[in-house]
Amino acid sequence: MRAVKLQLATKTLLNSGAFQWKKVPAEELRMAGARVDLQPSRYVRTVWAGRPVGAVRNLKVQTAHNSRDILFRLEWPDESKDTDFGDGSVFPDAASVIFPLKGDAPLETMGSPRSPINAWYWRANFATDEARNRSCQGYGTEEDSPERQVQARARWEDGRWYVVFARPLSANGKTNVKLSSAHPAKVAFAVWEGSSQERGGLHSCSRQWLDLVIE
Repeated sequence: MRAVKLQLATKTLLNSGAFQWKKVPAEELRMAGARVDLQPSRYVRTVWAGRPVGAVRNLKVQTAHNSRDILFRLEWPDESKDTDFGDGSVFPDAASVIFPLKGDAPLETMGSPRSPINAWYWRANFATDEARNRSCQGYGTEEDSPERQVQARARWEDGRWYVVFARPLSANGKTNVKLSSAHPAKVAFAVWEGSSQERGGLHSCSRQWLDLVIE
């Protein structure tokens, strides 16, 4: 995966409908459902045993930078726009851009104590442009980072979500992934479909870490 350099303002690229995104190559990713047997909650393992997990099976990703910020544009099909918690049968749609903070962190468990991850997290009930910068050492260990430099802008239209994440390339703090054109990085993606009761560790995830090269 390559982050293309564009001489454009971040506020322009945060608009998922900006025509400049048409110049950016897209990666079509096959997604897989999270493993139920690895979930930390016995209740979840019991209730979800034998049930399909990972309603979103295809994700389109584009990435670009303007020397200051790096941006990821995610697009996927979703017939329902779920923006809030319902009666236990519906949850907000969500998405995440994931990076290993140390080595090849285990993606199928969202990191480990020895190999944590950094996740940029958006959920459909967040305020406009809001995203969370999280660190994780395995399922059920998510913590919001004090370094809140991530933003996201989303729209749902004609049965599809379009979400753009942005963060400065240079970001301090031990829970922030280091990104630079001088060094390739690894990246992965996760998507939650709220109408399928997906939340927490129940989601679709890209099958493996992808190489990220920043032009």
